[in-house]
Amino acid sequence: MQGMRNLDTVKVLTGSEAIDAVKALNDENRRQILHALRARRMSTTELAEFLSDPVAKKEVKPQTVRYHLKELEKCGLIEQDGYEPTGNGDSHIMQKLWRATAENVFIATGDMELLPERASEDLDRTLDLVNVMKQLGLILKDDKEMAIVNSDFSKRSEIMLRGLERAKETLRAACELDPELYVMFRRILSVVRLDEKDYEDYWEVNRRINDILRDAYRRGKGKNPEVF
Repeated sequence: MQGMRNLDTVKVLTGSEAIDAVKALNDENRRQILHALRARRMSTTELAEFLSDPVAKKEVKPQTVRYHLKELEKCGLIEQDGYEPTGNGDSHIMQKLWRATAENVFIATGDMELLPERASEDLDRTLDLVNVMKQLGLILKDDKEMAIVNSDFSKRSEIMLRGLERAKETLRAACELDPELYVMFRRILSVVRLDEKDYEDYWEVNRRINDILRDAYRRGKGKNPEVF
């Protein structure tokens, strides 16, 4: 087994690597992989076992891990770092070992303006959510109520897009920011930086959506024992 490479203390990502890093870290499995590889080198098989949870009946296959590793490697968050024998160490078949490239990763926030927004904010996704509500036993009162939910999701999306542009303006003032913190603060600032009317409309729409879905949950709870 080859000697372990020392991690860089800080790595700054710019351009396409920075954009790819934010996309990659929007996936929980990839975040767990990155945290694990900061601690030590691991093989694909070890990572699959690390991500799997027998109690929760969660199984992550090696081919899935290989896909996640490719996405993390593409943006410079991890890299291959040597080989070791498979099995108990007595095999002639070697497997790759992976390691994070740095203990701390930062992105140049100016590169993030081209990052696409989450698909959950568009209307097609909203329509999917309505269907999912039905599957979960959340019973909407009538077609009029469904139309209100669709309209409010769409209106909220429009408001958030306006806030997003102002959030990006604020984030440009930070030259470097951890990718996960960038995503979190962009979401927060998209609300914080709304003008007064949009801010009031945002919370009014949110309250209306929540009230309708809460009533839909109460209507459906007694008819669907799988809804708790």
